[in-house]
Amino acid sequence: MTKKTNIEFEDMNLQVGVRLQIMPAESASPVVQYSTLIGFVADEYLLLKTPQEGIQGVKDGSALMIRVFSGVSVYTFASKVLHVQQKPFAALYLSFPKEIQKVGLRKAVRVKADLPVKIKSGSDPAAFKMATLSDISLTGALVSTARPLGGAGDSIQIEFSLRDESTHSDVTISTAASIRSVQQSAGSTADGMSFHTVYSHGINFQDLNAADQTVLQNFVYQTLLIHRS
Repeated sequence: MTKKTNIEFEDMNLQVGVRLQIMPAESASPVVQYSTLIGFVADEYLLLKTPQEGIQGVKDGSALMIRVFSGVSVYTFASKVLHVQQKPFAALYLSFPKEIQKVGLRKAVRVKADLPVKIKSGSDPAAFKMATLSDISLTGALVSTARPLGGAGDSIQIEFSLRDESTHSDVTISTAASIRSVQQSAGSTADGMSFHTVYSHGINFQDLNAADQTVLQNFVYQTLLIHRS
């Protein structure tokens, strides 16, 4: 990841409806909650929808940290609550950001995943094999199986689920992928009493839609934060 400061608000290219992460600035272990940008007046204030579960302890003058994903970058800035509105709808008026930090999330950075993944058959959509998605990036993943799925250049169809913390739900991602490489290694059971062959397939995603890309970005960045803390 690469950091850059002195970012202008316009550089974030935020659109009404974008999801944002909200965290208390003064908490040692901040709880991340999610909100939606309703609108803003440049150099004056931001207007955010109050998270569905509410924000305990937040009042006029509270200091917050805001994080938002845009493209393959993550932007973070400090803000203060100008007003907590309850009627006619729950909303937060926040101070306009003065200093914005940008973190470039490299497409190649990988995080550990250890997720079940279905490998679907192109000829029979109802048929599939189960495998393990060992790690994942914004553009691809490492899939481990007991038998080879094919060779470099072959295409496969995969399906796996990621947790979307913004909606507190699991999102199923189904996409075509191409096999980039295949490596063979020895694996063992948890007790170390038996051994077996593991085939590790480096794959590239081919047709992720915008919604799935956003969920994937959130998952990768959140996992990076967990391992850094």
